Amino acid sequence: MHRLAPLAALLLAVTGCPAGGPTGGPAGDLDAIKARGRLVVAMDVGYDPFETLGPDGKPQGFDVDLVHEVAADLGVQVELKNVAWDGIVGELQTGKVDVIFSGMSITEDRQRAVAFSEPYYRVGQVVVKKKGDGRIKSFRDLDDPQMRVATQQGTTGEQAIREFMPKAQLMKFAKTDEACLTLIQGKCDAVVFDHPFLLKYVTEQTTELEGLWQPFTEEAIAAAVRLDNQRLVDAINATLARLRQSGRLAQLEARWFPRLPDAQ
Repeated sequence: MHRLAPLAALLLAVTGCPAGGPTGGPAGDLDAIKARGRLVVAMDVGYDPFETLGPDGKPQGFDVDLVHEVAADLGVQVELKNVAWDGIVGELQTGKVDVIFSGMSITEDRQRAVAFSEPYYRVGQVVVKKKGDGRIKSFRDLDDPQMRVATQQGTTGEQAIREFMPKAQLMKFAKTDEACLTLIQGKCDAVVFDHPFLLKYVTEQTTELEGLWQPFTEEAIAAAVRLDNQRLVDAINATLARLRQSGRLAQLEARWFPRLPDAQ
């Protein structure tokens, strides 16, 4: 996303001293992962369609499928850890997990804190409003002191509001679905967030909202590992290359991501 890690977590990458890995060896070290037989993965479950809980109570989604592809290429099992977004970078930096697969956007600040794989998806920020609200025809219409614009805190949605609509009243929530509920209740004027999540929410969860589905930003999504674990980055990139070349990546995208209405 999506989301922006807190400054303290990013600073840990520069100043902190990471602990040992989940069962010995530095976290993310390829030899240690293979020796333990498990790839320990952090994700903030609830970012549909990247990762969400399925009917059986287990995580499912685009990221989950990608993780299993990487693990299969490494010859290991997968251990998924559901980690709150505010602590997810710290979980990586302190050696509690090997990698983050959680719809993480590549940003300049993060590139100083973690090593990213090649991008495996691209998202953009979009606007959702109450159905029939003629005041809002573009994201630019939200740059108004009278407009109350909601998003998930600590995300690139929050960053987009601050950058593109600084005059608006920013409303921050722990989860994006809380922001959407606030909009349905008429307590804000719009929600700004990543298009895959909002498109699924509007098409599957409510009939009271509509979207301006042309994204006004573009963000590359990638896996994140510790800066000193280039071998794991290379392994992830090798899996992504295989998936692209075989057409499997396109199949997974078609399975999990709804198409933007103007692209249908």
